[in-house]
Amino acid sequence: MSVLTADFTDHPVQRTVRFKRNTMGFLSRFVRVSGLVFYSVDHSMNAGDHVFDRIHPEENGRYNGYFHELDPFHPRRFAATGADLATSNDLSQRLDRTDYYAEFFRPMGYRYEAELYLRHAGRIVAGVSLLKSAQDGDFTKDEIQFLQKSHAFVEQSYCMLGELPVAPSLDAVQQHWGLSARERDVVELLAQGASNGDIARS
Repeated sequence: MSVLTADFTDHPVQRTVRFKRNTMGFLSRFVRVSGLVFYSVDHSMNAGDHVFDRIHPEENGRYNGYFHELDPFHPRRFAATGADLATSNDLSQRLDRTDYYAEFFRPMGYRYEAELYLRHAGRIVAGVSLLKSAQDGDFTKDEIQFLQKSHAFVEQSYCMLGELPVAPSLDAVQQHWGLSARERDVVELLAQGASNGDIARS
């Protein structure tokens, strides 16, 4: 059985939450971050169904209540660009000169952000926010390259969870991975639903 079509017996919502958690664990093995958020995007371009890693969920109330309107990485701002990855350096205005940064982002302890946008049929259907503190430093060239390489795997795996119509074949996904042998092992275990502990022991 293909690792991307493995049989999951749990509820689709639980499966999606587990996938989001495992994906964030996978990304943080290769990219130094202080926090992550994996969210879904509805047809109105609103983010929801957030799953957090090292971030207090109560902060999401403040975000949804007001600050999402100021978020320079909000999916609606990148919907028409076709971008799969955006960092603080890709914004039209310096992140640290925005009200969003001064009033929300910096008080939470963050300085840099990278955003993976996951698309289906051209529409953003989910995203992953990777957040760094000033002490972490900006995203390195190697980290950006890893995020670019892993994007296709994360995107196609998300689309094959059963929430969305059938995505391209496994062969098509593999052509775009460009991952090292170890990275391929890790993402295959991730797709099977392995825990981060299982992956670390493999």
